[in-house]
Amino acid sequence: MDLTGDQLADAANAMVTMKARFFGRGCDEAKAYVNDDLLVIVMRRCFLQFEEELIKRDREDAVRGVRLAWQAELAPEITSRIEEITGMKVRDYHSQVMTRADVAVEMFLLEAQRG
Repeated sequence: MDLTGDQLADAANAMVTMKARFFGRGCDEAKAYVNDDLLVIVMRRCFLQFEEELIKRDREDAVRGVRLAWQAELAPEITSRIEEITGMKVRDYHSQVMTRADVAVEMFLLEAQRG
């Protein structure tokens, strides 16, 4: 499955924009990768101040819980935007945070649209 460099950049930028809109702040940097049918967007320095404080207090579980709740609520909007950019249906979507590294990873399993 091939995506252009522009599509990868657009997908990464779209995720940063949506995170900023939904969380009040985007990430400092983002890059998208595709391997076969898996689109992965890696975003760095994304946590809000209260999340950083929770992480310092060993409450990564709370940060993950809030982020996963938001993922469930916002998945239709997020997947719709990725489908628009890639021209492919999103079969499944998952978001994960790596709290010690201050990294968020968005994963999309794509399916080529049939004409």
